[in-house]
Amino acid sequence: MAYYQRVFDATDIKRLSPTPQQAGMFGLPADADLNELTMHAEFSVLGTKLMCSDAFGHDAKSSEQISLMLMIDPKDAELGDRFYQHLVDSGEVTIDMPYATQFWGDKMGQVTDSFGVVWRLQQAPA
Repeated sequence: MAYYQRVFDATDIKRLSPTPQQAGMFGLPADADLNELTMHAEFSVLGTKLMCSDAFGHDAKSSEQISLMLMIDPKDAELGDRFYQHLVDSGEVTIDMPYATQFWGDKMGQVTDSFGVVWRLQQAPA
């Protein structure tokens, strides 16, 4: 969560670790550091609420099967530019597609975070 707070300016962060009883239900080892594990977390990025958890019971693998889309209000044209520049300046994302006006008229860009999650930023013209 600290990564998303630092790099994506995440706000409204809430996080729950599993209890020992829940850890047993997830098949976690008895010596697992439960404070380092996330059973449920939620946070907001640019006003979009997101929820997540650690992958219990199997090895987590990075995947590009989905993309998260953050829609920027067309009335706040500079918000998307500032947010994208913040991501670039962080040096902690891979820029897959620069945030720029596309042939269909919307401004769009794409980055991949350090966990392999693909994020798209899109803003329709005002």
